[in-house]
Amino acid sequence: MANEKKYVTAQEMRQLDKSAIEQYGIPASKLMENAGKCVAQGAMTLVPSGSVAVFSGYGNNGGDGMVAARYLKSKNYIVNVFIVGKPRSMSEETNSNLEKLFSAGVKVHIIPDEGKLIDIPVLAGKTDLVIDAIFGTGFRGPMENFYLKLIQIINTLGAKIVSIDIPSGLNADTGCPEPESIIADVTVTLGYPKIGFKNKSSERYTGKIGIADIGLPELGKPVKWKTIKLRSGKAGRHDARHPWIYKNQILSPDGAIKPGDTVKVVDPDNVLLGIGYYNPKSEISARILSFEERAINGDFFKEKISAAVSKRKDILAKTNAYRAVFSEADSLPGLIIDIYNDTAVFQILTLGMERFKAYVIEAVKEIAGVKYIYEKSVSPFRKIEGLRDISAWYGDKGPDLVEIFEQDVKYPVDIVNGHKTGFYLDQRKARMALRDISKDRSVLDLFSYTGAFAVTAAKYGAKSVRSIDIKDNWLELGRKSAELNGVLDKVEFIKKDAFKALEEINSSGEKFDIIILDPPSFLKSRESMASASKGYEELNLKAMKALNNGGTLATFSCSHNMPTAVFSELLKKCAVSAHKKITILKRCHQAEDHPIVREIPETEYLKGYFLKVEEDQ
Repeated sequence: MANEKKYVTAQEMRQLDKSAIEQYGIPASKLMENAGKCVAQGAMTLVPSGSVAVFSGYGNNGGDGMVAARYLKSKNYIVNVFIVGKPRSMSEETNSNLEKLFSAGVKVHIIPDEGKLIDIPVLAGKTDLVIDAIFGTGFRGPMENFYLKLIQIINTLGAKIVSIDIPSGLNADTGCPEPESIIADVTVTLGYPKIGFKNKSSERYTGKIGIADIGLPELGKPVKWKTIKLRSGKAGRHDARHPWIYKNQILSPDGAIKPGDTVKVVDPDNVLLGIGYYNPKSEISARILSFEERAINGDFFKEKISAAVSKRKDILAKTNAYRAVFSEADSLPGLIIDIYNDTAVFQILTLGMERFKAYVIEAVKEIAGVKYIYEKSVSPFRKIEGLRDISAWYGDKGPDLVEIFEQDVKYPVDIVNGHKTGFYLDQRKARMALRDISKDRSVLDLFSYTGAFAVTAAKYGAKSVRSIDIKDNWLELGRKSAELNGVLDKVEFIKKDAFKALEEINSSGEKFDIIILDPPSFLKSRESMASASKGYEELNLKAMKALNNGGTLATFSCSHNMPTAVFSELLKKCAVSAHKKITILKRCHQAEDHPIVREIPETEYLKGYFLKVEEDQ
């Protein structure tokens, strides 16, 4: 019996469990093995021999139950395991325990829906002991009808019941059933008693409470950090307040540090630089989350995401779509969260951040005020980190197509099939600026994606607009956008390569009053500067030639590897080659929900100009 006087909430228990694995390096399999054996030993004291029915969910509590089942089978109990609920993927550890059950010859029954519940009494037969491993602390209500009926059946089997951690259906924080609960004879609670046990009425459901020491860290105990130390001298030099630590800056790391681990980063004199996460597969091998020593847990993520959302509250006066979290700029490297109306779309790009996904989802649910949450972690960066792409809904499935607005312009956003999270939120300011100059102008929008620039120009009085992109599905979404805003008759959508389109326009002698060039990033690394510059030069030179005298070129680069000074010189060179004079009407940067942090120059990536282009007399 351990830690009897310290009560924890369900959230604290989840954080302790996660902290044990990520910050203390205790394998999840070891915690599961310890828990299952403690439960089995408690069960053997209650019922020395006989037939056992183990009811297991798909989560880690289910894994604990499977360990107990295997242990009891080795002690000559007759064991049936019932895996209950809608089939879903198990954790690696739970899946491993299931495989061991099959190897041990344990009978496993799948009960996926209400239609199969009536089979339980027959399959279980005469049962002396039930082990309840359905929910544990993971239960968050409201309870589905399937589980209500399941709990009622278990309670009427006439067997002694041992619950793991907390009786399934009992709220760990209130000690009240929601609305049904297993009525246990013994509850083997893991690590610490739950705060709901203080409620006297909970005793009806918990029975006798035993506290199993499964190796969790002590509550309030300082974190035992795994440490990464930087090299001395020039090799390990690090810019203050920058979150990136490169592989060549690090001394040979301790072999106990695994990819994705949370680590403490110190300089050659052991002075703290920050707390972050580690992955040697990436050239940026450590990314700092906090420049102070503090636990990286659910509270940390709620604090950071809440602060980020709060900074952007003024944006909501003009739109219902914004970037809520911008990775390093919001001290959450590897995480993007975009809000589209009532839907949050998040993207995780690093292994370290992947380990904190549960905290991210919980914080978004609590803070963002959305109805739906969608993960769209699709990026070549994930492959570098050793991750596969993931697209998934969490909770209720929302619509693939979400309607957003920027003042009086509406845009449909395809969050499932669109590029990145679905929409170029960073170009909001440029779209606003386009409104002021569009009236009675002819407009050409190249690399138009879903036509946001084109539709905005048409909505604000352009006499004609041509939207060009290479993908049919993006052009179709552009048409929907134009129809939504009542300007479908003003916008011509054409599938064509932008380079080829400009070449044909130059050959025909056709001219436009406004041309928008917002190409994808040509510059993925500094090493490709020469080839990328050639592409930018070709586009801008041809665009300048396709403008009426005094026309406007809105031109952009979205690569942080392209310095503003280099982009500016490139445009001057194009003007000379085209025999044009250019005047800067407006300098463009990413919208305010993509903040630029001066200590992190990489946060500034989008740059552009509105240029007046005239004949050079």
